[in-house]
Amino acid sequence: MRAIQIDGYKKGEVTVALRQVDMPQVGDNDVLVKVKTAAVNPLDLLIAHGDVKLVVPYNFPLTMGNEMVGVVERVGAKVNNFEVGTRVFARLPLQRIGAFAEYVAVDAEALAIVPEYLTDEEAAAIPLTALGRTGFRPSALEN
Repeated sequence: MRAIQIDGYKKGEVTVALRQVDMPQVGDNDVLVKVKTAAVNPLDLLIAHGDVKLVVPYNFPLTMGNEMVGVVERVGAKVNNFEVGTRVFARLPLQRIGAFAEYVAVDAEALAIVPEYLTDEEAAAIPLTALGRTGFRPSALEN
C-alpha cells in the first residue's frame, strides 16, 4: 500500500515521501480501515517538528496523519461492534498514527460510525478539533 512518511524530526519545512509500505497488522482489538479521507491539522506539523517527542517518541520512517474517515475492511477477533463496509471515523491514538495511508489499523475503541449527514471531508475534520475543544469522543455522534 502507499503511505506518506517522514524520516525524522525537522524544524522548518518538512519533507515527506510517498512510499510503498506493508499493510498494517490487525490485532484482536483492531479494525482495518480503508482510508477515504484524512485531515491535515497543526498536530501533524508539531509531530514532524519534534515538538511532541517527549510525549511520544516516534520511530522512523513514520506514516503521518491523525484523523481519518474510511470503510471497515476487516475486524479483529475480539471486535463485535463494527462490520465490514461500515463508514467510520477516528482521531488515531498518538502512539498509532498513520492516517496518510491507504489503510490503517485502529483500536476499535478509537472508532465511531460516521453520521449519514456528514460528508467524508466534514467527518475527517471533526475528531481532533472537537476533542481539543470539549473532551469530545467520536462515539458521542453515534446516536
